[in-house]
Amino acid sequence: MESKLRPKVVLWWGIGLTLAGVLVTLLLPQLAYTAAMQPSAATRVDQALLTVLDLVIRVVGQVLSPLGVALIGASVVMAYVALPAARRTAEAEPPTFD
Repeated sequence: MESKLRPKVVLWWGIGLTLAGVLVTLLLPQLAYTAAMQPSAATRVDQALLTVLDLVIRVVGQVLSPLGVALIGASVVMAYVALPAARRTAEAEPPTFD
């Protein structure tokens, strides 16, 4: 039974998560502050929601980027480990001419 985890898939997930983490960290706080600073906004409710939103954004931003970078590194290691295994398999099987 073969694993569905391929180095290329892991690499793309890593790139996607890294970019998502960067975008969440850079863009969402500014959008939240812009929405909270409307003239008709109630101060206590908006401040509590803004605090919770800021906490969630910080946690997600601090988790996504390092996870994406780790997946990029894991894909490189997976490709490096799979290369000798593919060579051993090619050397062990005699060529068939059908």
